[in-house]
Amino acid sequence: MQTNPSSARLNPQHQYYFETAQQAITALPAYRRRLADIAKTYNGLGEVIADQDYPTEVMVLRPQHTKAPPLLLIGGMGPIPGVAGFEQACEMFQNTREIVLLQACALPNRTAVMAEKRQAGSKTLAKTLAEEELVEMLEMAIRVGVAQISTSDTPIQVIVLCNAAHYFLPQAWQRLLNNHPQMAIKLQWISLIESVVDYLKAQPWRRPLLLCTSATRWGQVYAHPLQANGIDLIEPRDALQLTLMDCIYQGVKASNRDLTCFLGERFFVELLNTQPDPDCIIAGCSEIPCLLECLQGTTTGAVGQFLSALDVINPVQLALNHAAENLQPMAAMELNL
Repeated sequence: MQTNPSSARLNPQHQYYFETAQQAITALPAYRRRLADIAKTYNGLGEVIADQDYPTEVMVLRPQHTKAPPLLLIGGMGPIPGVAGFEQACEMFQNTREIVLLQACALPNRTAVMAEKRQAGSKTLAKTLAEEELVEMLEMAIRVGVAQISTSDTPIQVIVLCNAAHYFLPQAWQRLLNNHPQMAIKLQWISLIESVVDYLKAQPWRRPLLLCTSATRWGQVYAHPLQANGIDLIEPRDALQLTLMDCIYQGVKASNRDLTCFLGERFFVELLNTQPDPDCIIAGCSEIPCLLECLQGTTTGAVGQFLSALDVINPVQLALNHAAENLQPMAAMELNL
């Protein structure tokens, strides 16, 4: 039997298991250093690393006694914010539940897929081959992640940590429902996008600045639901968006802190000159919190004042909060099935 090459790319090359949340959290600095070393190897060759150059890996927190159903995190887009999401989940839930992070780094570049889709034009409703591959691999990633969970008879909460991937998630879920219905009905989706929309509806802010990749922007992943709720986004102008993309891809994803700070400073200086009046920031790409963290320790003057004055909305943190709010005891959830 031939192996599906897409499936093979999602087979974890390394697996890390922890019995306690503290054990997992203690191990993460070394893991981050290893990711940085991989990026430095590419930088030394004059190349910029991509998500797909990192290995597919799994991290599992598996406490001996759990009170809540498992949580599956689909990360790897990129791996640095993936491990940040795992750390946030471990800190929040401690030893109450099994937490699995699949670093699905092999998933195709979401921005490249969206660019091809845009180039194909709106006249055709058919998916491009690249889009079909991404949807197929996203569905596979969910199945690979579910297979890592030791408790098979309870519902599983799932958070996809990439904002842009949410554009393709309905298609991936439908594919999963068609092909693996018994698995699909056990999954409780926690959406980054819905978590942000629900949060903003209860806040006074009405001019959020959306910082995201071009894929998220082109797909109107945030624009559509927010505008439907009377919230108008501020998005960087096209030239500034290119600078932000360089900051994300050449800076944060490549573990190049100096370049991250340099490009981030340039981005916000120009933003203040052209679009100075947002009332909050949506970190609509999972690398944006890393960017803002870098800038907090280096930037001064107008940029520093601007960033310190605004609340930053972190979709991953809101989704984890949502997951906590919707927890039920495992026995009750089993009865619901």
